[in-house]
Amino acid sequence: MKKSRKIRSWVTGTIFLIAVLVQGAISLPAQSPLLLNVRHDHGWGSCSGTVTLDDQGVRYETTHTKDARNWTYEEVQQFQVEDGQRLKVITYEDRKWRLGADKVFEFTWTDGEPTPLEVYDFLRARTRRPIAAGLRIADLGEVRYEFPVKHLGVLKGRQGRLLFTERWVVLQSDEKGGNRTWRYEDLESVSSSGLYDLTLTTHEQQKFHYASRRVYQFQLKESLPPDRYDTLWRFVNGKKGVDLFGASETPSRGR
Repeated sequence: MKKSRKIRSWVTGTIFLIAVLVQGAISLPAQSPLLLNVRHDHGWGSCSGTVTLDDQGVRYETTHTKDARNWTYEEVQQFQVEDGQRLKVITYEDRKWRLGADKVFEFTWTDGEPTPLEVYDFLRARTRRPIAAGLRIADLGEVRYEFPVKHLGVLKGRQGRLLFTERWVVLQSDEKGGNRTWRYEDLESVSSSGLYDLTLTTHEQQKFHYASRRVYQFQLKESLPPDRYDTLWRFVNGKKGVDLFGASETPSRGR
């Protein structure tokens, strides 16, 4: 009988504890949506409206009903958040007369809040898709590797510094449009073809090559010896969750 009473007491206490935890979880408020008063730029002209970001997805409301949209996060290929309060939503919709190119919605919000970093953090917590972040993050944490670089572009390059921290890979530049921030899971690979070369291949969409990976090429202003490159390669892949313990060979140039 005593054993039976102990069992009943344990079961009752366990049920009570579960009920308290469930009630607490239910009572936790969801994060408030972010509301952006925006201008939506077209190929010709623009319209205005409101972009709402919430736990389900992204909604654009406008009196220009042809452009109104309601996307779940699964319906968005990629977000791009930039300094200057710009947000791009790359969708799976086809552009008419563009041979199946994906349709991009470009928004600029006109209020001072939220900040681009707040928009980035909100999206980062809700999507595993790549986020192209043209941002300069202030709180980087510990910097493990730092390189003075020139980021090579199609028409011109940008001077800056490439940082590998515990949480981010960051390109810092004082030139317009030069800042970039990546999560490690947004990187496909890091590679090098020489002492003064470093390449990041990302999961971002290439602007002129649909469904491909975007490549960032850097000229290094200081040499990157093979042993230091190997250490960097292992650090980046470790952050990506790649199992390197079984590797019998060190990475070679060009990987």
